[in-house]
Amino acid sequence: MAQKSLGFVELEWTCKSCGTKNPGMQKTCLSCGSPMPPEVEFELAAEQKLIEDKKKLEAAQQGADTFCPYCGTRNAVGAGVCVQCGGDLKTGKVRQSGQILGGFQPGPAPEMNCPFCSTKIPANLQRCPKCGGDLTQKAAPSAPPAHTPPARAKTPIWMIVSGIAFLLLCCGAFGIFAILSARTTDQRGQVESVYWQRSIEIMEIRPANKSDWQDSLPGDAKNISCSEKLRDTSSSPAPGAVEVCGAPYTVDKGNGAGEVVQDCKYEIYDQYCNYTVQEWQVVNSAQANGSDLYPAWPILSLRTDQREGGRSESYEVDFSADGQNYPYHPGSESEFSQFEIGSEWTLKINTFGGVNAVVP
Repeated sequence: MAQKSLGFVELEWTCKSCGTKNPGMQKTCLSCGSPMPPEVEFELAAEQKLIEDKKKLEAAQQGADTFCPYCGTRNAVGAGVCVQCGGDLKTGKVRQSGQILGGFQPGPAPEMNCPFCSTKIPANLQRCPKCGGDLTQKAAPSAPPAHTPPARAKTPIWMIVSGIAFLLLCCGAFGIFAILSARTTDQRGQVESVYWQRSIEIMEIRPANKSDWQDSLPGDAKNISCSEKLRDTSSSPAPGAVEVCGAPYTVDKGNGAGEVVQDCKYEIYDQYCNYTVQEWQVVNSAQANGSDLYPAWPILSLRTDQREGGRSESYEVDFSADGQNYPYHPGSESEFSQFEIGSEWTLKINTFGGVNAVVP
């Protein structure tokens, strides 16, 4: 899936010394001057606006910042020496980047209740305009908890045990059925009757309704009717494709800015057609049958616009053994021809009364 960039927003970070929220690209606290330590994470600001300032936008597009190994100062990507102490940054710690911070929500900051006077105020303020309360110092317990997925209910142990027992029961039943089907007893049987049937399909050229993509239609297609239909999807732009994108979200760039991106796919539409084409189709069948050992194919009388189609045949031999009838179906004419009326055979009868095999 392709990733489409919508622009960049400035993130923010909270000073560990005084609790002040600072713009993400600000490397020291605006209130107390403390440098941003490596362990402090960037967050989405309450009010998210795409960066338009050219200089700040160029900085946002760069890689993650590097922390000086000597004084801990944040330095922009590409810096060779620390701007604070002049130390060599070759062994400096590069800030982590690439984390998804959340969905992009343009527009003014949402409102919140002041924790001191309950006045509704924009969520991005540092101090309440009515009571002067320091919004960076509100008690941690009153802050909304980090979102965690709801705990999944545990499956009751009885349900797990019942499921396993049911599975074992099904496997056992299948195994018993296979064993009983394979287990046979021998019985002496006599051929009581035989029966055979043969058929031949009769085919004619007739119009058939078909559907396919326009570029795959046969040359003799008629009565063509087409409409647009989704044919494929692509992870990259394609000629005539429709771009379909998900909700935008923000990815941490590691330098105080976040890139607003969308995951997009490209739907490719094409003409899908219904049509008719002349083709051979089964319109009837000729059949022959008999109760003897001399099967024959039916005699066809075809018109000039007809032809012979597929052939099929079936055979059945009925045995009598201990006062019961047992049908058996030979697999070929040569096998069928052996069963003379009145001849005796040994029947391999399974537990369910079926004949598995017949031997002289």
